[in-house]
Amino acid sequence: MTAVISIDLGTSGCRSAVYDSSLKSLSSAAAGYPLLVRSETQIEQDAEVWWECVKKTIRQALASAPVSASDIKAISISAQGIAFVPIDREGNVLHPVISWMDSRGEAELGKLRERYGEEMLYRRTGKRLSPAYTLSKLMWFQEHQKELYERAWRILFPLDFIQYCLSGECVCDHTIAGGTMLYHVERQCWDRKLLGENHLSEEKLPKIAGAGTVVGKIRPGAADELGLTHEVLIVNGAQDQKCAALGAGAEKSAAAVSLGTGCCISRIADRPIQDPSMRIPIFPYVYENTWDLEGVIQTAGSAYAWFQRELGGGLSFDMLNQKAAEVEGPSSVRFYPYLSGGASPWWSENPGSFTGLSLMSGIGHLTKAIFEGIAYHIRANLEVMAEACGYAEELRLFGGGSKSALWCQVIADITNTRVVRLASSDTALAGAAKLAFLPLGCDTPKSLPAADVFLPDAAMTEEYEKAYEIYKKLQ
Repeated sequence: MTAVISIDLGTSGCRSAVYDSSLKSLSSAAAGYPLLVRSETQIEQDAEVWWECVKKTIRQALASAPVSASDIKAISISAQGIAFVPIDREGNVLHPVISWMDSRGEAELGKLRERYGEEMLYRRTGKRLSPAYTLSKLMWFQEHQKELYERAWRILFPLDFIQYCLSGECVCDHTIAGGTMLYHVERQCWDRKLLGENHLSEEKLPKIAGAGTVVGKIRPGAADELGLTHEVLIVNGAQDQKCAALGAGAEKSAAAVSLGTGCCISRIADRPIQDPSMRIPIFPYVYENTWDLEGVIQTAGSAYAWFQRELGGGLSFDMLNQKAAEVEGPSSVRFYPYLSGGASPWWSENPGSFTGLSLMSGIGHLTKAIFEGIAYHIRANLEVMAEACGYAEELRLFGGGSKSALWCQVIADITNTRVVRLASSDTALAGAAKLAFLPLGCDTPKSLPAADVFLPDAAMTEEYEKAYEIYKKLQ
């Protein structure tokens, strides 16, 4: 049997899984790690803890897999993006990981806005100015940790740090580079002009190579520690949302919609179509000469979890779903999901809110309003994307929120689009496994299999059309 190991290196923990070429997960293991919250703006992680957790989960997954170590031919990684860690020539970590959640570069962000303007930066990088991206934080590091910056041999991102630990090579892929705001989204390379003008060294950044290409063979020491052969290939992985879109089967006609803690809406395009209003961020995709239009809603499943915990009256999610299902037609209550900042495509600076409350409003109305508020934002993102690459014929839905059949149906009705609920939400792991199999010459399925299909109800779609117009006006 030919098998691979897929790793998903997330923000709160990592998972490793053994996959066969049918994209069947044969075994998996998980381990968590903390965020190191130094202040309201400074949020870090320990890269060495990342590596220890990766090793631990690989060993555990191998121990329970119905394959031998000699069957494992390749390893690939789905990783969180934007975070970075400096290392010296010996591979020693010089400073804790500066997380994508960190916002210490606010002052530097102001300098960038003044120097370039938001529109120019969007045209070059595909990104709206945000403290989440690497550029402003790396400028902060260069200014406030000058000695460490000078000592740094490489500035690595989560994907390439683990690939370095496995192979000794410093390589990232285009999707990881594309999330840094250091990358020219159209030319598909590090933006040398942007780097030079901000006194940042390209030599310190990893080499960029295509996802699914071979980085190198596993280091003998790492192979021995993990119980693998010395012939295992380390295959270039990708950023987790892009791996998830790959595992979900995103393509030009089908959008991938992650309904997890947040919501990510991905459309694939064959050119870096830019929106003059900067409503949708643009990333390179895992395949050559393809791009990902990626909308985001910061709080989706997390908004529902907050509601259930704080306002749900002790009801379970199943009971809340049942209450929502009893509400006929669109809810009279509207929910705006800005519990952790704005969301594409409107980027509202308003706080999160329920509106339209009355003495007739019950817990079912509020629950259904959450489903509808997220669905309205999904529709709004799809409409902007359609201006560039036409309407999606299908939404491929996954994540914890997709367990609610009612939520899936609401999305189908509001977007007037066929919704396919996937049988598994392990799309990022599956996407990384697909990449691992590429250089082995193994055919893999286009995506994880479907579990259910939800077709829009014409009568409900008509009612939601009117409700959507009201929702937008109060935006």
